[in-house]
Amino acid sequence: MYLLVCVINNEEILDEIITTWLDLGITGGTVIDSTDILEYVSNHVPIFAGFRSLTTGGTSHNKTLFTTITEEDLLDQAVNVLKAAYEQTGKPHQGVYFVVPLKDFDYLGKEVGAEDRKAHAKGKLGK
Repeated sequence: MYLLVCVINNEEILDEIITTWLDLGITGGTVIDSTDILEYVSNHVPIFAGFRSLTTGGTSHNKTLFTTITEEDLLDQAVNVLKAAYEQTGKPHQGVYFVVPLKDFDYLGKEVGAEDRKAHAKGKLGK
């Protein structure tokens, strides 16, 4: 089992990544708003206000996406989706990803089967 973490600086490709992952069967994941460290200190730490000239000027937000994946083949497919989405834009410095092997993983709360998890995902998607 693996934890795949992606920091996405280009929000334009986020929807493509998520919908393609859903097509692969990756339905469990979390997306959180995040901010680059340089952007953060230039806006929140007065001593570093001079860094503002090095940033885009406004507050830049990233999306951090993480999900657990059980099979290595599915992990490879998920990573290939990431790389393909970034390559299509032709832009540099759009984010990073990393994979961490998990020693232990389990769901919290009432135990449900795979079919119930699929039904739950379809309900959230309105299908």
